[in-house]
Amino acid sequence: MANKICFYLAEGECEEKLLKALKQNPPLITPGRVKKFNLIQNELRPSHLMTFPAEARVVLVYDTDKEITDHLRRNLDLLNSQYASVEVITVPQVLNFEDEIERSTDVTKAQDLTQSTNTRDFKSAVNRMKEADFRRTLKRHKLEIEKLWSLKPPKQFSFTKQQSAEIKIKK
Repeated sequence: MANKICFYLAEGECEEKLLKALKQNPPLITPGRVKKFNLIQNELRPSHLMTFPAEARVVLVYDTDKEITDHLRRNLDLLNSQYASVEVITVPQVLNFEDEIERSTDVTKAQDLTQSTNTRDFKSAVNRMKEADFRRTLKRHKLEIEKLWSLKPPKQFSFTKQQSAEIKIKK
């Protein structure tokens, strides 16, 4: 399993930035390619699947703060039915990116990480950062990788599992 090529599908720009920062040396997650794709709002097409080689690991990172799960269900069905050799790993964020930052660092509010006044400014500040700078910021705020993506998803997402342990590199 460790030899499989890893592809991350991140819900948004902040998740994409986080995944890329966590891949910085020394990596805290399994290295791989990261692409922004909102699995909650959009459906994968068969042409998307052509980018995944056989025996790949496809890691889905998505928020669980909305109750609509139809697209995610269809995306999982498509991935599981089209490519039996592709390993699908689900990493639900409970409830969203900001909650995960608050849970896994020493900040009380996610905005404190970037000294922003509101969530919108926080996300903009994160997205403007270089991956290495974001990684340093996370380290400065005592990121605990074990706490990141550690909660079980809410009831409406019970058809998925929290599989973040599959991508986290053990110390």
